[in-house]
Amino acid sequence: MTVLICTRNRGAAIRATIRSVLENTYVHFSVLIIDQSNELSTASAVAEFCGDSRLRYVHTATQGLSRARNIGLAFCQSDLVLMTDDDCEVPPNWIAEMVSPFLRYPHLGMAFCDVTAGPHDPHTGYVPISISPQAYLIEDLTDWQTCDGVNVGIGAGLAIRRSVAEAIGGFDVRFGPGGYFRNGDDLDISLRILIAGYSIYRLNQVAVIHHGFRTFAENRILMRNSMFSVGAAYARLLGSGHWQALRPYMAMVNAMVLVPIVENLRHRRLPPVLGRILWLMRGTLEGAWLAMQPTYRASG
Repeated sequence: MTVLICTRNRGAAIRATIRSVLENTYVHFSVLIIDQSNELSTASAVAEFCGDSRLRYVHTATQGLSRARNIGLAFCQSDLVLMTDDDCEVPPNWIAEMVSPFLRYPHLGMAFCDVTAGPHDPHTGYVPISISPQAYLIEDLTDWQTCDGVNVGIGAGLAIRRSVAEAIGGFDVRFGPGGYFRNGDDLDISLRILIAGYSIYRLNQVAVIHHGFRTFAENRILMRNSMFSVGAAYARLLGSGHWQALRPYMAMVNAMVLVPIVENLRHRRLPPVLGRILWLMRGTLEGAWLAMQPTYRASG
């Protein structure tokens, strides 16, 4: 199997990610680095591991995380591909734990694990995480459940069958960092995998450590980008006639908009969610427009 790490201008910080993956105890695996950097420090950091035959490095002049993942999937020879981000560290049993649900469920298309925060000062910002209180299998959109009101999991701890990704057109390059919708690549492909008839498993017995610190100002931008992409991902499905996406869409609106409004009004505070609402509406409208384009291809 293959561990795919997509990176851009991470520099020396990617060493910790690569080192943690190579220290995994799984018997046979390879590591593929897709580097979109426009400078040389990342390549120099990766070069320190060139003596390990399990590692392969590919530089590309493209931009966008989803595009990098599609390039990586095209290079992979294994059907099972694990992904983590270039600001993460994984434990030694990560690969083994991520592989295990695919052995139990032959029709599994994707799996997510927990993502916890690395050391940081919570008074100055936060680190995006994804923690589930339990493990569960999602067989279709009627089983849909999330850890945070939006996602089953996030791309920092993800496993996918390459054959399934290819069958649904790969990652949509309009979603994710560097894409038009700026975020939501993990949600979009999760929804499309379920629509295509494959299942998703959410693990909670293993966790990736995320070092992606954001200030509170950056968090507000991230939240608006998330609402923009989430609205587009759901509206694209609904506009294509996949009405089973309506229930999880409304559940997301309830968790991310209605509940915060009620809670703030209950405490006599002005609800700080106007930006969320506006960006969600914009994403929903643009996603609906996208669904009406006859020449649209998911992977771009």
